[in-house]
Amino acid sequence: MDRTIHCLLIVAAVLMLASLAVAADVPWKKDNADDAQQDTTPATVAQLKTELTEARFDRIIGPIEAKAALAEKAMEPYEKEMKQPPDKRRQDVLVACKDRSAQMYMAAALAAKRAQGLVQKKSHQLGIRKHYEEPYTKKAADMLLELAGYARSDRKMMQSVGYYKNVLAIDPDNHQARTALKDLQEQYRQAMQDRKKGGGSAGGGNSDKNPWDWDYDSDHNRDWGNWREYSGTKGLW
Repeated sequence: MDRTIHCLLIVAAVLMLASLAVAADVPWKKDNADDAQQDTTPATVAQLKTELTEARFDRIIGPIEAKAALAEKAMEPYEKEMKQPPDKRRQDVLVACKDRSAQMYMAAALAAKRAQGLVQKKSHQLGIRKHYEEPYTKKAADMLLELAGYARSDRKMMQSVGYYKNVLAIDPDNHQARTALKDLQEQYRQAMQDRKKGGGSAGGGNSDKNPWDWDYDSDHNRDWGNWREYSGTKGLW
């Protein structure tokens, strides 16, 4: 009998606590919900500095910022060159500066991607992605796409392929790069067909040099030479 009464008292106490929890809007559940909401909100740079501690922030974020600073510095000669009259600008300098800057932004984006694995809080991961990986990925991709366009218009096809593949290294879903690579693959296929029909030169055996010929000139000599090795087929087409 006493045991039955004891059990009933325990049940009553549990029910009372449950009703109090409901009346108080379940504060601990609310706290958990707030924590979950906070975890899905990207941390600001200031929050990253504070919550990671200065030393850890420098160790994780420092290398990313250093690469981005080098990317900006690489563009200084570009800006100087652009102040020259159009007919005085050295195209090789402009391309070299943009190439260097793009490579450093690409390195910064990849470093930011790796850095997300060094922090545990979701908000910190999202913060690094928002403030570092995404903007540097966009800057690198925009520059690489522009450089690929320059190379392609100059018939430097293999160089163009390299730029497009670098875009996909940091942005695998980039539609422009994927479409361009498919188009280049089709151009390569057509060039090889024309070469066979023309006895080694596109254009039906015409003695004039053609951009598809191996010996078109020294700048174009490597256009398609190592396509099969260089382009690869791992999901790019």
